[in-house]
Amino acid sequence: MANNKWVEVEAKSIDDAIKAGLSELNLDDATQANINILREPEGGVFGVGGTKALVRISVRDNGSRNYNKRSQNKRHNNGNGNKNVQKKQYTPRKPRVEADKDEQLKVSIDFLKGLVKSFGLKGDVEGTLEDENLVVKVTGEQTEALVGDKGFIIRSLHELTRTVVQRKTGAGTRLRLDVAEYAKKRKEALTIYAERLSKQILDDKQEVMLEPMNSVDRKTLHDAASTLNGIRSYSEGREPYRSVVFAPEEEEE
Repeated sequence: MANNKWVEVEAKSIDDAIKAGLSELNLDDATQANINILREPEGGVFGVGGTKALVRISVRDNGSRNYNKRSQNKRHNNGNGNKNVQKKQYTPRKPRVEADKDEQLKVSIDFLKGLVKSFGLKGDVEGTLEDENLVVKVTGEQTEALVGDKGFIIRSLHELTRTVVQRKTGAGTRLRLDVAEYAKKRKEALTIYAERLSKQILDDKQEVMLEPMNSVDRKTLHDAASTLNGIRSYSEGREPYRSVVFAPEEEEE
């Protein structure tokens, strides 16, 4: 569904839907648009079956964002003219539960071992504690099935594991999860890509904006750019659509 100022796009992922919408509206990047995620992609736990992502994208008017009617009414009702506004009662926060990191590590390892087994995969699960972080690795050739396109399944698995740990131990945690050495392979691939891209940029003398990435991937690209002669990098846009831009270094006059 579309008109000349907005489109609704359905795609496998939110990123794909945004790219298609920006292209249809002839926009260069997400900073020129208002993006409203109407439906996130669903596919059970690991993207099998389910529904596609649905995104509405509209052209941003002079750099300002359009607020929906509900937000406007909320601001209006908070004005002095509304005498029916009731003050919220203060509810004291629950005391923070101190986490038993060893217990949380065991819960995460046991859960992931059970999950790997339930999928009929052969793999090992190991974990350690590093600076109060749970560092868990799932290894084995067959476990690559739990990676997904650009780590999509890993991210789902990460959130699921954190939720299980929190529910079973009653406390939140910081978890670093790696499956089939994906983090290492992703870093190597991005570094190689940055080197190849730099040659194109130096030849064309034009900057290039990459697709939106998470903070870990952006840091990898910035680190790679810092080692390349004649190349500078910076980030642009807002989360979760923040992108890295590679550009030729400005020549000194």
